Amino acid sequence: MAMLTKKHRLPKKRIEQVKGGGRYFQTPFFTLVYLSGRRTASQFAFVLSKRVSKKATIRNKTKRLIAGSVREIMTDLKSGFWAVFLVKRAALDQGKEVLSEVVRDSFNKVGLLTEDEKADS
Repeated sequence: MAMLTKKHRLPKKRIEQVKGGGRYFQTPFFTLVYLSGRRTASQFAFVLSKRVSKKATIRNKTKRLIAGSVREIMTDLKSGFWAVFLVKRAALDQGKEVLSEVVRDSFNKVGLLTEDEKADS
């Protein structure tokens, strides 16, 4: 379970731009901040501060789980938006299935899934 391809990774300099001008969507495990209207492929960033966990291994594992969930549904997502996941401490104890479900549900609620996928949910 690797991170996203370079094409789908949001550069660090864009993260603050998204946080400053994006729309926020809260879940128990993360806050999804997103900006749409870009012409490129959708890009994602995952932010876990040291306040969430002091251990880098735990932060990286959680980041990989969420990134894997995004990668699984990449084909169902609309293109042209930037999204930043601000991960909360509650996500550290969650398994892949729970996080995948919450990620899919979040994208559905904020309208980032393609139309045919919404009908299936």
